[in-house]
Amino acid sequence: MDSADILKRIDELLILPPGVRDAPQLSHACVSLLSLVYGPKSPQVEHFNASLAAIHKGGGNTGWQSQQVSQAAQGTLKNLKREIESGLTGSLQHQITGEVLTDFIQLARSVLNQQGDGAKNVAAVLTAAAFEDTIRRMGETFAGVIGQDDLSDVLNKLKDAGVIQSPQVGIAQSYLSFRNHALHANWDKIERESIHSVLGFLEQLLLKHFA
Repeated sequence: MDSADILKRIDELLILPPGVRDAPQLSHACVSLLSLVYGPKSPQVEHFNASLAAIHKGGGNTGWQSQQVSQAAQGTLKNLKREIESGLTGSLQHQITGEVLTDFIQLARSVLNQQGDGAKNVAAVLTAAAFEDTIRRMGETFAGVIGQDDLSDVLNKLKDAGVIQSPQVGIAQSYLSFRNHALHANWDKIERESIHSVLGFLEQLLLKHFA
């Protein structure tokens, strides 16, 4: 479901009259859309659920509660619509993506700082996973690449879209062998220096595209 589909669904929900019959549909749909846009454990979902809990805790008859639930859901949906139309949700998603991948990279660096081949191998796997995830997320976000296309093809599409330049494409393509070695446990072909190199490259991408 893309932004246009979400906005269409919001408009359908906003025309429902507040009342007993439509209150459950409105509240459930509101939670689903908030979870889709911001994540199931986001502050937006938690705040809306807290609002519903407060309404039910406040007492009153069923009709009054249903009307309050409907109004709360429609108010939240109107705000969600404004944020989608203004592009705020896209910025938030990019920020969250950057934070998640940055945490992953920091974990890989932490493990890499430990002594021994075991730590090196674990860091290599974490780095390879972060590399693939970053490239795929960039492909989906900036070049419309959805699915499990070959990473080399994703990189070329990012180049065609003007997201990354030829020198970066060449560097990223050279890291594909590292990714394959790490995911296939070819530890003798992986050096600590190559892990540091990939991590540095990823940090540059995140700083430019997901900060």
